[in-house]
Amino acid sequence: MGFNRFSLPAVAVIMMINAMLLSQGCLEEERIALLQIKTSFGDHPNDIPSPLFSWGKDALCCSWKRVTCSNSTTRRVIEINLYFTRDRSMEEYWYLNASIFLPFQELNVLDLSGNGIAGCVANEGFERLSRLAKLEVLLLSDNYFNNSILSSMKELSSLKYLYLDFNQLQGSIDTKEFDSLSNLEELSLAKNEIQDFVTLTGSEGPSRLNKLEVLDLSSNYLNNSILSSLKGLSSLKHLNLGGNQVQGSINMKEFDSLSNLEVLWLAGNKIQNVVALTGSEGPSRLNKLQSLDLSFNNFNNSILSSLEGLNKLESLDLRYNHFNNSILSSLKGLSSLKHLNLGDNQLQGSINMKEFDLLSNLEELSLSGNNIQNFVALTGYEGPSRLNKLKSLDLGYNRINDSTLSFFKGFSSLRHLYLYSQMNVSIDTKGLCELKQLQKLDISYNNITGSLPSCFSNLTNLQALDISFNHFTGNISLSPIGSLTSIRDLNLSDNHFQIPISLGPFFNLSKLKLLNGDHNEIYESTELVHNLIPRFQLQRLSLPCIGSGGIFPKSLYYQHDLQFVDLSNIKMTGEFPSWLLQNNTKLEKLYLVNNSLSGSFQLANHSLVRLSHLDISRNHIQNQIPIEIGACFPRLVFLNLSKNNFSGSIPSSISNMSLLEVLDLSNNGLSGNIPEQLVENCLSLGVLMLSNNYLKGQLFWKNFNLTYLTELILRGNQLTGILPNSLSNCSALQALDVSLNNLSGKIPRWIGYMSSLQYLDLSENNLFGSLPSNFCSSRMMIEVYLSKNKLEGSLIGALDGCLSLKRLDLSHNYFKGGIPESIGSSLELSVLLLGYNNLEAEIPRQLCELKKLRLIDLSHNNLCGHILPCLQPRSEWYREWDSAPGPSTMLLASAPMPLEDPSVNKSVEITIKSISYSFKGIILNLISGIDLSCNNLTGEIPFELGNLNNIELLNLSHNSLTGPIPPTFSNLKKIETLDLSYNNLNGEIPPQLLNLNSLSAFSVAHNNLSGKTPEMVAQFSTFNKSCYEGNPLLCGPPLAKNCTGAIPPSPLPRSQTHKKEENGVIDMEAFYVTFSVAYIMVLLAIGAVLYINPQWRQAWFYFIGQSINNCYYFLVDNLPVPARFRRFQPCV
Repeated sequence: MGFNRFSLPAVAVIMMINAMLLSQGCLEEERIALLQIKTSFGDHPNDIPSPLFSWGKDALCCSWKRVTCSNSTTRRVIEINLYFTRDRSMEEYWYLNASIFLPFQELNVLDLSGNGIAGCVANEGFERLSRLAKLEVLLLSDNYFNNSILSSMKELSSLKYLYLDFNQLQGSIDTKEFDSLSNLEELSLAKNEIQDFVTLTGSEGPSRLNKLEVLDLSSNYLNNSILSSLKGLSSLKHLNLGGNQVQGSINMKEFDSLSNLEVLWLAGNKIQNVVALTGSEGPSRLNKLQSLDLSFNNFNNSILSSLEGLNKLESLDLRYNHFNNSILSSLKGLSSLKHLNLGDNQLQGSINMKEFDLLSNLEELSLSGNNIQNFVALTGYEGPSRLNKLKSLDLGYNRINDSTLSFFKGFSSLRHLYLYSQMNVSIDTKGLCELKQLQKLDISYNNITGSLPSCFSNLTNLQALDISFNHFTGNISLSPIGSLTSIRDLNLSDNHFQIPISLGPFFNLSKLKLLNGDHNEIYESTELVHNLIPRFQLQRLSLPCIGSGGIFPKSLYYQHDLQFVDLSNIKMTGEFPSWLLQNNTKLEKLYLVNNSLSGSFQLANHSLVRLSHLDISRNHIQNQIPIEIGACFPRLVFLNLSKNNFSGSIPSSISNMSLLEVLDLSNNGLSGNIPEQLVENCLSLGVLMLSNNYLKGQLFWKNFNLTYLTELILRGNQLTGILPNSLSNCSALQALDVSLNNLSGKIPRWIGYMSSLQYLDLSENNLFGSLPSNFCSSRMMIEVYLSKNKLEGSLIGALDGCLSLKRLDLSHNYFKGGIPESIGSSLELSVLLLGYNNLEAEIPRQLCELKKLRLIDLSHNNLCGHILPCLQPRSEWYREWDSAPGPSTMLLASAPMPLEDPSVNKSVEITIKSISYSFKGIILNLISGIDLSCNNLTGEIPFELGNLNNIELLNLSHNSLTGPIPPTFSNLKKIETLDLSYNNLNGEIPPQLLNLNSLSAFSVAHNNLSGKTPEMVAQFSTFNKSCYEGNPLLCGPPLAKNCTGAIPPSPLPRSQTHKKEENGVIDMEAFYVTFSVAYIMVLLAIGAVLYINPQWRQAWFYFIGQSINNCYYFLVDNLPVPARFRRFQPCV
């Protein structure tokens, strides 16, 4: 029986399939061990996908991420990369069982960096890995290992590369611990706390690290003694001692035993001098040294004489020392130099470039951060400059003048020129046009004005041009930019260019990848480019500018490589460009903020796995947020859809964005409940803003555990229920705003224990009860707003510990008792609003201790006693202090686009002439004043109040104040509102008040003032008679009573007599009948007239209302009416 004709092909296919499977497979023993490693390292608790998430999804373990197998048929695991695999927030210290790696007998590379490992389980340390004979690379960086780790390395003789940087090694290190690592070629112990090394050589013979070529000891606490400890490392080629405590003079003979040294870093120490590179013993043996870094030390010019023996030195970094111009003549012996950095030293004035002539191999020269003004004698009688290999010249942060630019043409090989930030100097850019070989030119941060010179079109080799932060003008279409056909990176930001939104002038720049034009002027293009296809494929486009861009540019439809797009603030119209998401799968950040885009927010039909930041806020986009948004943007970190017209509910798929840190959906028309999955799954959330929508439901949130949440803003919705106790799990919370909702219940005690909470706004809800006694236990509260609730009880003791308070608003509640004296300990307090409560007693003198207090509202209470003469709202100096950013600005500093700051946008109500006005933002920061109206204050007005020349508001109305108006009120130069009405003031109105030129609201009505009203000039010409009425002895315009005749004396009381007055006889029955009939006839006549004439009817009802109001205030001012009858009555 033989094979049929189909047998051989079938066998071949089967063999090919088996071969493919074997190529991805690994030993079953190793596959099981990998799964044990996955279990040991654990999953991320906040559902962020672990780097090992895919392990075990299929049986072909050689295809798993971070696993590399050999190319042989055995397919043994040779490399395991577990760097930053474990979530370090799970527990502070973690101990490793190293035995889990023993099944990998062919393992060559093991990377355990960044996992927070503090050590190993007892008897299961790295010594167990001695059986892995092929292990050559062990990376243990960024863990918590201490000195004991070194002894466990003794058995790993096969190691060639060992990294222990970023750990907790400290004190003295006995280098004998490394002697068994005889094959070690590279060792990193950087960024620990090592102080010294104990004898690399000793009685047992020299160190066995005779193959070590790279040693990194940077960023420790090593001193000069380290130099003598390195003598046994004869094979060393790279040595890094930067960032230690080596200081004073060092003798380079200490390095003579390191004859193979090629790279030496001594940066970031306090070395002042180098001595005896050569001496009686012969020349220095560092004759192979190619790179020397001496930056960030205290060197002066004397060092250079000690470097002459380094005849192979190619790179010398001398930044941030104390060198002056004389250093240049000392460089002549370093003829092999290719890279020289003298930046941030003390070079100044004129530089003679002939000093560099012997450095004929120099390719890169940096003189930035000095005080150089010009260069002389680049060419001369001795022949042209020998810097004919110079490719890069950095002269940034100097004072280069125009005459220097002509010298640059002597550098025929120059490719990179940096002239940024020439302080107080304006460069004539025409001098740069001769440098036709330039590939990179940076003239940013200067004071260059005018248009770009047309000769720039000669720079056809230019690949990168940065002219940002200047004062260039003109239409970019008329500039030479379109001729720079080699340009790849173009930065036009922060100038005065006019740039068409079509990007037409750049269409022919086929190599253009990066285009930055921030803060110029965008205009709607009228050019006929809509049928043209740009030749470039941009990766970055940044044009947040001013102007009006018109319809969204169709030229971007042809872009497929975009990674960053910012087209904010240019008033573009049209529908949201969903094709931009569809066409650019590499997109990482998209900002279309503050435009006029409309239509629906449509997603691409594929996932944009690279997109991390999306901000389309402040547009007119409408309809629902796509329900699949979470699947389309799975790795989104920042999402801002605020200030649009979105409706519908919040998609629950947002909870799939496990990396989301900032979510802002505020100021839309969203409705429904807040998805509980949002606070259960998005555990990376730091900022959650859902304010000013129509969201409803209770904040039950049983599993609320957003440990990274710093800002929760839910104001202006229809939320009900109580503040859930689960919010107390947000230990990092700094701002909580749930104002303008329908929340009820008491203020929970846990708020006082929120150690990071700085901003709290619970205003305009239905909260009741008293303030918790521990309200300020955390001592971190800066701004507290609890107004317009139903809170009650005493404030005594409730505000103890509020030492950091800047703003406190408890107005429109039912608080009673006195103002606590402990308020005097809140020395940072600037705004105190306690109006519309039932507070009693006198105003505490402790308020006078608050030197930063600028706005005080104690109106509509039952306060008594005298006005404190020491009340002094703060001066202009403090206003500047208070305008510093609030907590929200600090929280969101890392946000790519500015978010809504609850502190800046919070408004407070201030009553002026019975009308409530809201002030917020910078206006609230600027206003200052005192409102003590509608209380029971007595006594005279302190003349000291007239010295408050910075206040804008003073309201003392509706009290029982007596005495004259203080003439010192003429000093209130910035006063805008002055209300002294409804008191018992007497005397004349001081004529000096005419000097109050800022006054816009003024009233002294209903007092006992006499004399003449102020002249109707300046501001006083705007005040009508209602400002003066109710003062019988007051005359003059705008009152009807004139002052031409003598003022009649007050009528004397009638004298009483004991004589009985004679009375005529009256028929009382006839009197009652005629009076009743006449009364009824009058009422009928009035009713008929009011029915016929609507204008009279309106005037009558107005008269009745005014009469009732006057009667009310007569009773309030003269009778002890209980407070509950005074609650929230209008104060005219």
